[in-house]
Amino acid sequence: MPDLLIALIPLALGAALQPAQLMALIVLLQTDRAVVNAWAFIGGMTVFHLGLGGVFWVLSTRIETSIESGGGQFNIIVGTVLLLLGLMLLVYALRRIFGADKGDEAAASWLDQLESVTPLRAAVVGFALLALDPRDWLFTLAAVDLIAGADLSSLESLLAYLVFVLFVLSLLIIPLVLVMITPEQSGRWITRLGAWLMRNERVIEILVATLLGAYFALAGLEMMGLTE
Repeated sequence: MPDLLIALIPLALGAALQPAQLMALIVLLQTDRAVVNAWAFIGGMTVFHLGLGGVFWVLSTRIETSIESGGGQFNIIVGTVLLLLGLMLLVYALRRIFGADKGDEAAASWLDQLESVTPLRAAVVGFALLALDPRDWLFTLAAVDLIAGADLSSLESLLAYLVFVLFVLSLLIIPLVLVMITPEQSGRWITRLGAWLMRNERVIEILVATLLGAYFALAGLEMMGLTE
């Protein structure tokens, strides 16, 4: 179990270190129903993680049973998913390096629309933000595959996945809790954080995608037995 949780940390970091999620939370914290909207936003993301994780768990366990009953190794499937995730992140980094800044302008536009949302719409935005990004699907699939391959009990597997989800959402939950505890002090530095993220979003995404992409690609090749 401890080894599995350690292996899940890079996946959780990759899923969590996405500036758009934190910027959306910061905008919501400046709305009229700040705390309610922010929790609804996180709630929508949680529903996505739990729903998609459940679907992938059913598929992964069935595939694992089929492969291992035929004498195959499920680790090859896990390695393939990690390799695919790594390559996708590296391609994404290259697109951000050589692409235009139109994506940044579009991001600023949809963030402006969050200034007058209802809690229900905030929840929908949280769900859609993950559902429309293929990277989040692959992060979840890789996490579920690692858990399935660890051959834990059903309860231990569920707990491991819940820890993964909690870690992913922690970068949003922590600032929200701080705002609830010390609204005036936290509000000032969160506003500055939002401005900093807007200025450096592209650089952050490139660095995170490059480092984690290389890590997952190498880890995938190792699990597939293609490296010494």
